[in-house]
Amino acid sequence: MTTVSPQRRTSGAASSSRSSRTSSRSLRPGPPRSGARRPAGGPPDPRRRMRLLVLAAVIVLLVIAGKLVAIQGMDTMKLAQEALDSRLVTKPLPAARGVITGADGTVLADNAMRYRVVVDQQNIARYTDADGELIGAWGAAQAMAGPLDTDPGLLLPELAGDRLWNPVAEGLTSEVWNEIDALDIPGVSMEEYSIRTYPAGAVGGNLMGFIGTDGQALAGLELEYDESLQGRDGEQQYERGLAGDMIPLGDSNLVPARNGTGLRLTIDPTIQYYAQQAIADQAEEHEAEWASIVVEEVGTGRILAAAEAPSVDPNHPGAVDADDRGSRIFTGMFEPGSTAKMITAAALIEEGLVTPTTEFTVPDRWTAPNGEEFRDSSAHADQQLTFAGILMNSSNTGTILAGDKLSLQQRHDYMRDFGFGEDPAVEFPGSTGGILHPYDEWDGRTKYTVMFGQGMSGTALQTTSAFATIANGGVRMPSQLVSGMVDDSGTVTPVPQGSGQRVVSEDTAEQVLSMLEATVAEGTGTNAAVPGYRVGGKTGTSQAPADSGGGYDGYTASFVGVAPIEDPRIAVSVTLQRPRKGYYGGSAAAPVFSDVTGFTLRHLRVPPSTTAPELPPEEWN
Repeated sequence: MTTVSPQRRTSGAASSSRSSRTSSRSLRPGPPRSGARRPAGGPPDPRRRMRLLVLAAVIVLLVIAGKLVAIQGMDTMKLAQEALDSRLVTKPLPAARGVITGADGTVLADNAMRYRVVVDQQNIARYTDADGELIGAWGAAQAMAGPLDTDPGLLLPELAGDRLWNPVAEGLTSEVWNEIDALDIPGVSMEEYSIRTYPAGAVGGNLMGFIGTDGQALAGLELEYDESLQGRDGEQQYERGLAGDMIPLGDSNLVPARNGTGLRLTIDPTIQYYAQQAIADQAEEHEAEWASIVVEEVGTGRILAAAEAPSVDPNHPGAVDADDRGSRIFTGMFEPGSTAKMITAAALIEEGLVTPTTEFTVPDRWTAPNGEEFRDSSAHADQQLTFAGILMNSSNTGTILAGDKLSLQQRHDYMRDFGFGEDPAVEFPGSTGGILHPYDEWDGRTKYTVMFGQGMSGTALQTTSAFATIANGGVRMPSQLVSGMVDDSGTVTPVPQGSGQRVVSEDTAEQVLSMLEATVAEGTGTNAAVPGYRVGGKTGTSQAPADSGGGYDGYTASFVGVAPIEDPRIAVSVTLQRPRKGYYGGSAAAPVFSDVTGFTLRHLRVPPSTTAPELPPEEWN
């Protein structure tokens, strides 16, 4: 066994104690030696950390300073513009459509005020109920649904959102708006605008045309003169406050609307109304497809009335078929028939080929050298008729016998000179000059039938103008429907009337007038006589070409005349297309001529005739 002596243990402990003190002294910091390195894994340098902190602070300050410079120096205008744009509201200012009046100033087409509800969706979001609880767009939709007669769910999409101006409903009366205004919903306001109205209703309705629900002109004069009638819309841009109201001194810009230019028509509303009633009654009695009356002032070409049946009320155009919403007076073509015999008569007299007393033996049927056969409306024995008698009896065979003295070119050119086959002077949608083919295209039958108004076509306006030409001493005046343009102040600027064109001499016109007077006094037109006035005219009964093409499917009954003969003031035409009950012009059209012509003469205060007629003889012995 080994025994450790006490002396050795004591000596070891003392040695350990000295070593510990030595190590402790060696760890105390002392002044660094030049060039000495920090021992690896030692504590960081406080001064280096301070430098990093200072550098980071400088970078942050530089970034902030740069941003401030950018905001204050470079983005000021952009931010200001964005802020202004968020407050600006653009409000349209519709132009008032030009007014259309009759010759006497009666308003036929006007504008009426209606209301449009518009909303600021951002403000509606602040809507609260009576208890102060926020109910927003949904609450507003529920409140407004009743006055607007709609469902809240359908109304909500128009109220919810962030649009500053959004139209919700239009066409409202003041009563409806007052109900909505009483709800006191923030952001809900009203705008006034105009709609087109026709105070006279159907009076002149086929001439007026009408405006669609989208504000577009769809027919008649509204369409023809749309560019001048509609004017130019303006706009108002203003800065709004939090409640949506205009800031009085805020940024604003106004482009005023320029109202449209109106029309002053040649139409006399009193004559127009009377003529419409008369032709509507006659069309119903004879079950006509359509019918018309045109009254033209001799010497000026002014159309005093252009009445039609069916007629249309422009306030409710959908109440009639689409085909009845325009004006057939300008667009509806038909073969004029025997009324065109007046033109053949004028051509023969003007060319010196006949006089009213020239004698003819007239059979009831006649065969042309090319084999074409023609006949009168009824069988009769050979008649000893003067040329005036041929016109008085409306003989087809007699007209051909006399008219065959004219060359084909002369037949064509006189029809053309009286206005057939030419574009009319009146500007109206779909207006037509009719059909008059070149004479070298006429077949073996047409070269004869054109002399009594078949194989060619025209409109009621053209037949009226042809008779007005004879009544005006042989000078054809361009027809006129618009006599002036009316500015926003009511000042009327006359529309220049075109110059007249001489067609036949005054002497020829006078001789034709005497034959027309004889036709009413003793011929086929006796039903056209007007008590108290000397009247002349011509009946017409022609076959109506089928709309589907090829052949005929009815008749056109007509009468055209002038009055008073000694000093003609008016030319009047009456046309009934495809009447089912009585289709002869002398029975279906002449009585309406008498009625409307008499009324018009009295309305215009034309004195009754005081001279006796000098009628040419009908027959010769």
